[in-house]
Amino acid sequence: MRALIIADDFTGANDTGMQLAKKGARTEVVMNRSVRASSRTDVLVLNTESRGLNAQDARRQVAQAMQSVAAQIALTSLILYKKIDSTLRGNLGAEIDAAMQIGNRRIAIVAPAIPSLGRTTENGECCVYGIPLLETEFASDPKTPVLSSRIKTLIEAQSHCPVSEVSLLQVQSGNLGKHLQQLIPARGECIVVCDARTHDDLATIAKAALSLSVAPLLVGAAGLADALPPSRYCTQSILLPVLVVAGSMSEATWHQVEQIRQAHRAEVVDIDVRSLLGVDNGRQLSVLVDNSCRILSAGKHCILRTCRTLEERNNIHSLCQEFHLSQRELGETLSHILGALTLRIVDGAKVGALFLTGGDIATSVAQALGATGYRIQGEVAPCIPWGTFINSEIEDLPVITKAGGFGADNTLQNALEFIEEMYSE
Repeated sequence: MRALIIADDFTGANDTGMQLAKKGARTEVVMNRSVRASSRTDVLVLNTESRGLNAQDARRQVAQAMQSVAAQIALTSLILYKKIDSTLRGNLGAEIDAAMQIGNRRIAIVAPAIPSLGRTTENGECCVYGIPLLETEFASDPKTPVLSSRIKTLIEAQSHCPVSEVSLLQVQSGNLGKHLQQLIPARGECIVVCDARTHDDLATIAKAALSLSVAPLLVGAAGLADALPPSRYCTQSILLPVLVVAGSMSEATWHQVEQIRQAHRAEVVDIDVRSLLGVDNGRQLSVLVDNSCRILSAGKHCILRTCRTLEERNNIHSLCQEFHLSQRELGETLSHILGALTLRIVDGAKVGALFLTGGDIATSVAQALGATGYRIQGEVAPCIPWGTFINSEIEDLPVITKAGGFGADNTLQNALEFIEEMYSE
């Protein structure tokens, strides 16, 4: 995760998050503090639904929401953005103070303008199409009325921090970053309200704020969010490797894996099924996880294989006798172990997709990852779909499933190329 946005209502959370999502950021809006961000989230938007609360409750709501995130990830590593209403409704000062305190920020840069919608900040005042806010319909909002057009006045009514103002002339001077740097107090916190008439003004403010020697709290509406440089919150698109779980002992699957192995398109981790079925299989599992994670972390496709040679397919009967299992029980036991093994590997390395061959294997992996279903997106080859697990640990990671006996020798090769093309788009 690279950015955290705290919004005081649901529609505001969505329209601000959309500004980052439309530039490629994986953006998630959540309304429940207990919800964890997925591992692939770039931007998390928390809706505190605190606009209509009193100042004390709003402050507490924001603090608790941020603390729930801080328990998962260090807030100091994130762009921290307090979304406020562009017409200044709500608890500006209280929520900014809470965000600064929990986020450990010494300076807050406030720029609520949305020039494309006629909202500008001029001489420290919020204007709607050039009219001071107090003279518009927004001032008499029945739920959250606004008592002043001046942003500083509204913030100071609830905040304990000193508030400064930066004029449009200073924003456009070419030295905004230096000016903001000088406003950072040696001790304590400060809030700075910046004028802005155009999108370029907001871009200047965003660039200057993100260049400061200390991480700021950014405070604004959709306009300032739209002006943030995508490189600061979008994860660079890179090819992530595929984890192939080849639990099927079919001849077709063996040939598909062999073609990939001989072409050096992936590294194979062979599984000693007999050791894996043993009572003391902990060390074997750890070795398999370590080897697989090492391969994946090096950016290489990894294949977990239970059948090293065609002859091993004939050992099923002896394994059943040795472990006093029927063939069905053997398959179910092995599938369960491979499901748990896959979960440990996915937790330990970044994976771009899963390729699961064998119906029991696919089911066990889905269960291990907490999936409640499979959302079909398309077809890699005849009778070989790709899609995503629903409500799983891996969210929308592509998952390809294949019956053990399906496909030509180049089926796995085509699947890897399919995923690689997906990431290159």
